[in-house]
Amino acid sequence: MPGRIMEIYETARISDEAVRIVSYRGGEEADVPDTLHGMAVREIGREAFSGHTELRRVSLPEGLEIIRAGAFAGCVSLESVTVPSTVSRIEEGAFVRCTGLKSIESAEDNRYYRSLSGVLFDQRGKLLCCYPAGKQDALYEIPLGVSAIASQAFSWCAALRDVLIPPGLTWIGEGAFAYCMMLRSVELPRGMTGIADRAFMGCGRLESIEMPGTVTEVGAEAFSGCQRLNRVVISCLVTRLAEGVFRDCTQLPVVELAESVTELGDGAFSGCASLNAINLPVRLTRIGEDAFRGCVSLKLLEIPPGVERIGRNAFVGCRRLTIIADKGSAAFEAARRDHVRRRSSGRKTRRE
Repeated sequence: MPGRIMEIYETARISDEAVRIVSYRGGEEADVPDTLHGMAVREIGREAFSGHTELRRVSLPEGLEIIRAGAFAGCVSLESVTVPSTVSRIEEGAFVRCTGLKSIESAEDNRYYRSLSGVLFDQRGKLLCCYPAGKQDALYEIPLGVSAIASQAFSWCAALRDVLIPPGLTWIGEGAFAYCMMLRSVELPRGMTGIADRAFMGCGRLESIEMPGTVTEVGAEAFSGCQRLNRVVISCLVTRLAEGVFRDCTQLPVVELAESVTELGDGAFSGCASLNAINLPVRLTRIGEDAFRGCVSLKLLEIPPGVERIGRNAFVGCRRLTIIADKGSAAFEAARRDHVRRRSSGRKTRRE
């Protein structure tokens, strides 16, 4: 049996006395030993168990200290995990795409993590670390006191429809709700400051989002692929809309931008086939590449005079669009280049 165990687990030495498990070659059940090759098992390495769709049960040993990113990614048959008391670090995305996972428990004497109703938090209750993707609850109310949601914490939750976020929560991590295909509503509380890259990417049923005035950062592709999104209000302190932030939101008809916005990133509204109205703030100075590419319903766009840079293909495929801009401006030239109609604003530019 010891020889068989050595064959199941491939390891890498991390010190003279400890090893990391780097890959797993076993079957449906894994009882991870506390020692291998006479050395203590201290880490589950990045993607060590990743993609083992047959894995139903795993037992982690006391003495384990770190579970690396993606360690159990895509283990779709895994139903529950108990974090040993000695684990001090679980990297973000350790259980991503574990769509059968219904509960993550933590040993009562663990000093770093705790579990509430099968959801994993840091010991202080400030960080929501991981919500099991296989939980069947349609509604989840995040406990009061949580101030941040970790990267990929809710991603791939198939049943989750509504999330209640408490006051005091300020940050939503990268990919936190990505591909929650049933998610319909999330109300962002006043006081929130940031939404990271791909936070709501692929939430195909999310219908509206209103960002409170305290938000200063919205990451790349934050709402990309939210195909039913039909209302966006950005009344916050954001100065830049990042790359692809609303890419392929195909049912989004109207966008209200805050006057603080000075830059639209590459592909910001690319593929928004239903977009027919958007206000461009007077402080806007840059429109990125492909920013409005394929916005086939957009008919009229008045470009503020302060816009000095417009990326390639910003308006390509906007076959109904007429751009109103100053003659001789970057916008007037971009309209010609991207083969869309243009009309003079009547203002004179410095070049005239």
